[in-house]
Order: sequence, then structure tokens, then C-alpha cells
Amino acid sequence: PNVSGRSAWLRDNITKYFSFSAIIILLVALSLTQDNFLGTSNLKNLLRDTAPLMIMSAGMTMVLLFGSIDLSMGAVCSVSNVTYIHLMLAFQDSFSNPLLTSLAAMAVSLAFGLASGLALGIIHVKLKVPSFIASLGFMSLWQSVALLITQNPESVPKALWGTVEWYKIAFGVVGLPLIVAIAIILFIHCVTRYTPSGRTIFAIGGNERTARVAGMGVDRTKILVFAINGVLAALAGIFLAANLRSSAPTIGDPFTLKIVAACALGGTSLAGGKGGVVNTIVGVLIMTVLDNGLVMLNVNPNIRTGVQGVIILVAVILTAWVLIVGTMVIHEFNFFKFVGTA
Repeated sequence: PNVSGRSAWLRDNITKYFSFSAIIILLVALSLTQDNFLGTSNLKNLLRDTAPLMIMSAGMTMVLLFGSIDLSMGAVCSVSNVTYIHLMLAFQDSFSNPLLTSLAAMAVSLAFGLASGLALGIIHVKLKVPSFIASLGFMSLWQSVALLITQNPESVPKALWGTVEWYKIAFGVVGLPLIVAIAIILFIHCVTRYTPSGRTIFAIGGNERTARVAGMGVDRTKILVFAINGVLAALAGIFLAANLRSSAPTIGDPFTLKIVAACALGGTSLAGGKGGVVNTIVGVLIMTVLDNGLVMLNVNPNIRTGVQGVIILVAVILTAWVLIVGTMVIHEFNFFKFVGTA
């Protein structure tokens, strides 16, 4: 039993400790090679820029936990981003208060995220379309929609700058966006760990057929998670718009790869049933610190994308290797136990 227990512990924790080690190595290496890396200005920007990726990765973690995936999050983020700014420009003469203009545009953007998540969830669950294929189709659709809304970046007019200044609020090096992101993660953590819906998510990831036989609300839970995921992607688009005070129809595209990498590095299994949203924070920090360091080192953007791809491969290979080794250890233990009792 001790050997079996140790192998199970190995499977569950090696990716997490690998990620903790990686973030420490990155922090030490960059602080030694880059004089400004630990400067107040860079740390403030680093932690603030972490928020959109953290929010989307939290949503993706829930989807991965029940063995599905959503490749459309980056495109949903882009549509929300351009919708928010476009509607602020359209509504600025309709409301006497600039804050109402911003809130109205924000409400429409979040409603779009909710609708996109519901549509993806219903198609995946009710029509039995694999989430990979369904989300890939939605990714192409929403990328086109973002470009149809505007092909060129749009800026927040100076009269409305005050409505997005909340993004710059900071308490030391910790900004308000990061606080909101952490609050969302803690809420999702409580939902997934301590509620019936959370237990259903893990049960689906472990064995969906068994979850259905047990009478769990599999379809309802899946659709709900995809809906939440869409809202979080839309919220990230609003965050990016507030940060830059402008929009871009392709702003969310690079996040698709980063989201998957952050979740994998946080120890969430791409096959479902293993992981957690709190551990995803470590994966997000690795991706953000690495990207920040590569920018400070003036590394070519195309190389930065390649590095992210390598990170995903390493995380997935490491997880698969741990599962194989852990299974071999358990089988070997059971074999010798059988021989000893024969």
C-alpha cells in the first residue's frame, strides 16, 4: 500500500512541483540578468498584465477538468474587446453620464460572452459534437466577427478616459485587475471543491458514463461551465481594452496557446479529472514571467510563440510520463504482492 500510495502521490504532484521549480528558476535568472526586472514599474506592469490570462485560464481549467476544451476563448476575447470600445463610441451621445456609457457597452460585451459559451455548450452537449471541433469552428466564426466589427484599432475618446481608469488603480505593486482575477479564482475554487456542481465536474472528468448512471446533472453542468467560460473570456477582453484604452480585432488570438499552456503547467490534466484552478495560478505566472523576460531580452516575437509551444509539449509529456511510470509502479507492486502471498 505504501508503494501504491507513493506512486499516486507522484502522479498528482510532480507536475506541480516542476512548475514551482520553474517559476523560481525564472525569477532568479531574470533578476540576475535584467536590472529592471524587479523594479517597481516592471513588477506593477507584470502583475497587472497577468489578470486577463489568469481570468481566462481559470475558466479553461473548469472545462479541462471534465475532459473538454474550448479553443474559441481567444476569439471571444477579441470580439468582446472590439465590441466594448465600438459601443462606447456609439453610445457616448446616448447617455448623459460617461459611466453609464461604459456600463452599457460592458453589459453587451459580457452578454455576448454568455451567449457564445451557451451556444458552444449546447452544440457540444446536445448535438454530441466534440468540444475540440465545435470550439474550433466557433474560433473561426468569432475571429471573422471581430474583423467585421472593425478592421482597425479604435481608441477610447478622451472624454471617456475616466471610465477605464479603474484598471490603473493599484495598491503598491498589486493592481485592482489582479485582485479581481484572484477573487474570481477563489470563487471558482470554492465552487469546484465544495459544491455538488464541482463534484459533478470532477466526476465527469473521471468517468462521464458513471456520472450519468449516478444521476448527476452532466449535461446541465457542462453547459453551465461553458457559459461561465464565455463570460470570463469576454471579461478578459474588457480588461485588455481598459488597459490599452483601445481595441484590436486580433488581440485575443495569442491567448489561446497561453491559456492551454498555463493550465497544463498548473497540473490540470488535458484528459480531465485531475487538477485545480488554484494551481493554474502558477502556470499563469510562468507564462507571464517568461513572456516578460523574453520581451526584456528583445527576443523575436515568433520565437516567443515557439517557446510557448515547447512549454505545452514539455508539460503534456511530463504528465503522460508520470502517469505511465506511476501505473508501472502500481502494477509491479501488485505483482510482487501476489507472488508473496502465493
